[in-house]
Amino acid sequence: MIGQMPRFALTTPVFRFRALTTLSGRASLGGDRETLVACFQLGRLCAGILPPYELSREQVLERTENTKQWLSSLAIPSGIRSTAFGIFGALSGFDRERCVIAFADLVKAASTQLDEASRAELTVLMQELSASPAMRHARHTVTQSQPS
Repeated sequence: MIGQMPRFALTTPVFRFRALTTLSGRASLGGDRETLVACFQLGRLCAGILPPYELSREQVLERTENTKQWLSSLAIPSGIRSTAFGIFGALSGFDRERCVIAFADLVKAASTQLDEASRAELTVLMQELSASPAMRHARHTVTQSQPS
């Protein structure tokens, strides 16, 4: 037995939404599966603003815009779609507290599709969002040259 990992060994990656992706893979095609995939993608967007990723404001806005377009093409119930767009508003405003509230609404709206393990994963995400410090806003600085 090796007491220490060899220096060339890779660490085992941690996947945050294992239960949610497993559930979406088992769900029937159509609205249920697309709802679960939307929850997964929105969870990934919100997780991107947490450590260790802490995506920049520009990256979050770009990903939010792309996900908005993608979500518009899915066949999900309108109640779930409208709560999902609430998450986009919170992310666009870089407001973690609004993210938590909007994500809680999404979990309630998708409660018939989510199982216990998936709900637990999303609850952990909401707890991390509410416990983390406020998002850092990107500062735009302008450098002015001194007249010679």
